[in-house]
Amino acid sequence: MSNIIKRAYPVLNMHCTGCAATIERAVRKLAGVTDVSVSYDKDLMSVSYDAARLSPGEIRAALLAIGYDLALEEEDYLKETPAIEESGHYRRLRKRVAGAWALTVPLLLLSVFSAYIPYADIMQMILAAIVMAFFGTSFYVNAWRQICIGRAKLDTLVALSTSVAFFFSAFITFFPDLRYAGGLNPGTYYEVTVVVIAFVLTGKLMEERAKGHASVAIHRLRGLQPEVARFMPEGERMDDRVAGIFVPVVLFLSVLTFFVWIFWGGTGVMPHALFAALSILIIACPCALGLATPIALMAGISKAADNHVLVKDALGLEQMSKVDVVVFDKTGTLTEGHPSVTGWLWAQGQEEHYKDVLLAAELTSDHPLANAIIIALEEEEEVTPARLDGSENIIGKGVKVVYQGAVYWVGSHKLLKDFQANLSDILVEMLVQYESEGNSIVYFGRENELLAIIAIKDRIKATSAEAIKELRGQDIDICMLTGDGERTASAVATSLGILRFMADTMPEDKEDFIRELQLQGRTVAMVGDGVNDSRALACADVSIAMAQGTDTAMDVAMVTLMTSDLLLLPKAFRISHLTVTLMNKNLFWAFIYNLVAIPVAAGLLYPVYGILMSPLLAVTAMALSCVSVLLNSLRLPSGR
Repeated sequence: MSNIIKRAYPVLNMHCTGCAATIERAVRKLAGVTDVSVSYDKDLMSVSYDAARLSPGEIRAALLAIGYDLALEEEDYLKETPAIEESGHYRRLRKRVAGAWALTVPLLLLSVFSAYIPYADIMQMILAAIVMAFFGTSFYVNAWRQICIGRAKLDTLVALSTSVAFFFSAFITFFPDLRYAGGLNPGTYYEVTVVVIAFVLTGKLMEERAKGHASVAIHRLRGLQPEVARFMPEGERMDDRVAGIFVPVVLFLSVLTFFVWIFWGGTGVMPHALFAALSILIIACPCALGLATPIALMAGISKAADNHVLVKDALGLEQMSKVDVVVFDKTGTLTEGHPSVTGWLWAQGQEEHYKDVLLAAELTSDHPLANAIIIALEEEEEVTPARLDGSENIIGKGVKVVYQGAVYWVGSHKLLKDFQANLSDILVEMLVQYESEGNSIVYFGRENELLAIIAIKDRIKATSAEAIKELRGQDIDICMLTGDGERTASAVATSLGILRFMADTMPEDKEDFIRELQLQGRTVAMVGDGVNDSRALACADVSIAMAQGTDTAMDVAMVTLMTSDLLLLPKAFRISHLTVTLMNKNLFWAFIYNLVAIPVAAGLLYPVYGILMSPLLAVTAMALSCVSVLLNSLRLPSGR
């Protein structure tokens, strides 16, 4: 006997949608799991599992094994999301940042005045150990778990550099006589350890704050919580991708340096070889690396918000720069979303209750076209809805109801075919005329007979054509999807200059269309506003919703346009390109000073000038990289 339970649990330690995808894959492999989806913006996992085969504790254990955690005691996922400043995860991170800096500042002062303070090295070691143990633990735990699955991220680089710096310094502290072995006089690097941890934690806090504010704004805009968790394509932040390449390169350079020293100098230069190899690992992690991406993303998200574009998923802002095709839903996206009835064609004589049943049926529908019929019947004709015996929403097709034992239906051409209702030649001629003018067509029938055709017009937004023109100017191809018939879709597409479109689409057709483009190597952005668009939005590389759309669409979307002005869309793509350019420049400034210092650390200048790496050089490189990143990040808001 099946005992399937569906629960939602808050997930801890997620930093990007790549984390969400990793968690989803890991949980899906567990025996007993039937369905799982992870929402990055809400830090939430929705999972269905067989309670006879799997327990919540086992699910949590699977997440702990890959560096994440599950809050099993918080199962009520429909409760109001708290402001980011009030969330437990944010408060804990803020305390870690405050604690790290509270110890980093006195440690730096001890480092500067160590010559005048007895036991300064011991005090620095204690402070650094506290920072590592109490405020930097997550770096080492995550790094170990990433190593276990053969991956390297920013946490790996931080853990490697700070661990080597600390233990090398501790060795020098406990064995001061060996400090001068082989003519060396190395200093301690406790300040490197704490500065790296403090800065990277600060970057994580900044990103968490930006992510939380966008999510809260979405929830306030809707006024309620969604019930559908979203899934995003797998992706990693740029700094994690860079770290994934940089870590093995640094390890290789460290080992190579050691053997080059031994090869040229023999065993007599062993202290120099070891010191040079360790110095490369110490200097490898720039503290500004933890700030480079979060500061750029915060600047980009802020600039987007100033332009009425709400970025809920930071990865989405980065991913937009790669988009080469935008797929639009028609109704409510390219059109105004305020359709009105323009014509009625009755296939036969009206009976008194037909419009009553039609009104009652449309009142059960959430499709935008249904609202046009409701307004026409209730406000213009003062029709009273009939009392139905039953109703059923058929997603992507329409509504089926039961009245006095008879089945009535209202919806698209697909529903007409399902009931095998026929059109007369006269109706076909009128239908062609309506569709050629860009009208959407709704069919109303009883059993297998067509009762009426309703023509509905939704005007194209004044900004749609210009927005499409601007997107093409950014080398982005345009496609359109709609549930309307071929002639209606063709009329709208022609008026907007859209060459590729798909008519009569169901929600699964829209999803298949997106996946087909992705299989062709395209990076796809989907723009929609309705429940029927949610599957396509969820599988797109970048999902964009309209603020006037449904709650489900906004929940799935990475980006939300806060007004109906489609000119916000090309503006959002420009902001994305500016943000990614800023990120690249920040990463350059984060690395350049440390990269320049690596040859010095390797001992390249030692044979000629007798120069090896020193704490002063390491701290100077970090200071310069941080200042450069901060100054560079000020450029985006000014638009330069």
